[in-house]
Amino acid sequence: MRILLVDDDEQLMEALASKLVEQRYAVDIATTGEMTWEFVLLFDFDLVVLDWMLPDIDGVELCQQIRAEGYTMPIMLLTARDRQNDKVLALDSGADDYVVKPFDFEELTARIRALLRREISISSPILEWGNLKLDPKTHEVHHKQQLLPLTPKEYGMLELFMRHPQQVFSPGAVINNLWAGEDPPGEEAVRTHIKGLRQKLKAVGMAKDTIKTVYGVGYRLKTDDDNHTAETLSQLNPQPPKRTADINQIWLQFKDLAFERLASLEKLAIALAENNVTAELQAQAKNSAHKLAGSLGCFGFPEGSKIAKQFELFVDHNPLKPEDLEQLTNLTTSLRADLQHQPFEKIKDVLSKNISLLIIDPSHDPNLDQQLMTEADNHGMKTHIATDLTQAQRILERESIDALLHKIVFPDGEDLEFLEQLHQHQPNVPIVAIAESPQLFDRLNFARSGGNLILQHPVEPLIAVKAISELMDNLGKANKVLIIDDDPQLLLSLLISLEPWGFEINILDKSTQFWEVLESTEPDILVLDIDMPDLNGIELCQILRSDRYWQHLPVLFLSVHQDNQTKNQAFNMGADDYICKPVTGSVLANRILNRLKRIQSQK
Repeated sequence: MRILLVDDDEQLMEALASKLVEQRYAVDIATTGEMTWEFVLLFDFDLVVLDWMLPDIDGVELCQQIRAEGYTMPIMLLTARDRQNDKVLALDSGADDYVVKPFDFEELTARIRALLRREISISSPILEWGNLKLDPKTHEVHHKQQLLPLTPKEYGMLELFMRHPQQVFSPGAVINNLWAGEDPPGEEAVRTHIKGLRQKLKAVGMAKDTIKTVYGVGYRLKTDDDNHTAETLSQLNPQPPKRTADINQIWLQFKDLAFERLASLEKLAIALAENNVTAELQAQAKNSAHKLAGSLGCFGFPEGSKIAKQFELFVDHNPLKPEDLEQLTNLTTSLRADLQHQPFEKIKDVLSKNISLLIIDPSHDPNLDQQLMTEADNHGMKTHIATDLTQAQRILERESIDALLHKIVFPDGEDLEFLEQLHQHQPNVPIVAIAESPQLFDRLNFARSGGNLILQHPVEPLIAVKAISELMDNLGKANKVLIIDDDPQLLLSLLISLEPWGFEINILDKSTQFWEVLESTEPDILVLDIDMPDLNGIELCQILRSDRYWQHLPVLFLSVHQDNQTKNQAFNMGADDYICKPVTGSVLANRILNRLKRIQSQK
């Protein structure tokens, strides 16, 4: 499908275009109304994304002209104008959607998909997935001639997955696609519909995991790649999208331009101090502020967008006076200070206040439970209390849990079995136990079941909650792993098997690109093969250990060589660990985690 992006903020549109290209769309960019007409006359576009303020024409007027010429493709207005009458005017002029800058890239691309899906649903051919057939015209789904009794939302989810079989959809993306124009529900509604859809697919003979959960990311249709590794790396998206990491990369490209625009604002303040303000200078500053207001929030600076918007409104249609200097100076100083941070840095604390904590207390001690709830609330945690495992299981089925605190009495096989099952399904959920006089083998069995930390009973509620918070901070950081191996199938296999463990994985099959990729990814640990063309793993390790900055980076060797001579050579060159191929994903993941824990404890 082909999309036309129309906006004179080329850097912002290039960032959006890169996101859309990743999703297999063809994208063109126009910066003026004249260029837009040339594109529209030359190509058949499936969607036009249109800014309001263009250098030569208003976006609304351009939208009216497109409709007047009989073009029916969906049009989305993308603008910093957020007044209600602006939205009404745009929609009445022929726009199909209206998005206010700054926007969230994931939400915007989801709304684009929704518009395109709405447009093609009228004439779409029947979709097929194995023995499943979905007819968009009748909104019916059959499996081997058997009609599936799906609810509208279950049907919508299945259609979404079948139209994009290789794509992972987060709960938020599912909501944006299926609840357009409605009050969006919480993510638990998505999980409920997914569960119902899986049950109905299983009832007609399909695998229970036909809709696969990609832990920490979202949902997608199960593919052959989940069982086999026949496709090459060039045919595979190497890792689930890491939104913050993506935005950081885009910000690096956009940063210099953002500071140039900030300089335009500061230039106006300096001119005002020197009583040398011109209409041209004021117009340039207003235009720069407008573009900053529309883009900074997209790159992780929501406060910066607000400040730029205040600046734009302040200089709009107002002849500046000397007494305005203090206001302009305060705004530019605040904006420069905000841009010194990393994207999303100032909202990380807010995001960390959304932790959902499940407390299991079979003793049902009201005093302890109340104190734990109070301390958890003070730390920004939402709590759920269960008095037995059955009640805990019900909570897990309807709620998204970020951490578990279990008051346990050892030995108890049922409790450990429950913890093991939880860990298998949600390996990133930290498990903390409160236990009285746990013995050595109690601790071992707890760790084997996926437990992270045992606190000695009695424990102060404040200490317990702080321990959970610290554990969440450590586990919440996606450890960056760089794997270098010349075997594409092995790299593919490792990507799939390590996916549920929450690593941020980067892969490389050409050792000659080692240093470039090392500096761009800044990994927390390096996994090296030994036998590779050009530069082997031993040589790469030797190069690494000779660099002052990288010499302490943990290195784990993964090799077919089992002889002591090769192992000794690896350790002599600075290896921290050595694993012989073949290796399972869980073994490799645990060796990586153990090595990283040791490094963290040493720090």
